[in-house]
Amino acid sequence: MARPVHRRTITFAQKAYSYDPHERIESIGGLNSDKSRWKLSQEAAILAIEAGTDEFFVTTKDRNVRVVVVAHAGQKYLRVEFEGKGPDSLLALPSS
Repeated sequence: MARPVHRRTITFAQKAYSYDPHERIESIGGLNSDKSRWKLSQEAAILAIEAGTDEFFVTTKDRNVRVVVVAHAGQKYLRVEFEGKGPDSLLALPSS
């Protein structure tokens, strides 16, 4: 039996106070279909992606781009698929 997958669009990213590009996202969030807000820590979002229970997207210009989990020096973080070295598209989102 397939697991349910929640497809969520990220509309804000809470930034951490860090100059390390791999530690800059503290949490992500957005709006549910009923207009209530959801928010997850970066760690919880990573676990949900790896478990296959959630997929996250960022709308850039006219398309949705998937958020993926990547690792650098053994540390996992979120990044928009097909992006350079840092999570710049996530960091460009407004804070919560």
